[in-house]
Amino acid sequence: MPTLLHLDCSARPESVSRQISAEFAAAWRAAHPDGTYIYRDLTAPPTPHVDAAQIEVVTRIETAGTVDLDEARQAARTAAERRSWQLSWELIDEVLSCDVLLIGLPMYNFSVPSTFKAWFDRIAIPPLLVEAESGKGPLSGRRTVVATACGGVYGPGSPRHGDDFMEPYLRVALRMVGLADDLLFLHAEMTKSGYVPWLTSYRRNAIASLKQAVERAREVARR
Repeated sequence: MPTLLHLDCSARPESVSRQISAEFAAAWRAAHPDGTYIYRDLTAPPTPHVDAAQIEVVTRIETAGTVDLDEARQAARTAAERRSWQLSWELIDEVLSCDVLLIGLPMYNFSVPSTFKAWFDRIAIPPLLVEAESGKGPLSGRRTVVATACGGVYGPGSPRHGDDFMEPYLRVALRMVGLADDLLFLHAEMTKSGYVPWLTSYRRNAIASLKQAVERAREVARR
């Protein structure tokens, strides 16, 4: 049976990115009643950032050229390393178990929120990186859906298109761990038009953008 791993990264419980990801998850669960659903809110509690202990373990397995996951799992030596490494493997095992990865992701200051970065830095260990020759790794073949929300407009052709560092970063980062083979973005824009006075004239555009993202989310989740 298929497994959906659903991550939310927004600090706001009522955020637009959470709305879109929730719509996808609901449609997916309806279409896959026998499937497994795993949910993790990366803000509650916040995923701990990479620390010196994790870096020490990663450096050790990278130096040794360790590519076997079971071997890497046992690489921690000290108590501090074991505590940190266990946190990372809780996240890694969730990704390894899923067939579909769903990420609700707002844009914060032109890029991803630190909640997502903390999660990604913990799972991007050397044995999960794709091979240089084949471009494949242990996570290859999974479907990845990213539901984004932006306060402004950053799409192709917009004046601020070059200011979007979120999608380009995600495409590179996810490709590095094999999660970009089947990658779909669901974008909602102009979310600030609901409360920033000088953006209120764009409220209709924001509503249409959210509607399109939700409809697309429901459509692709049923596949």
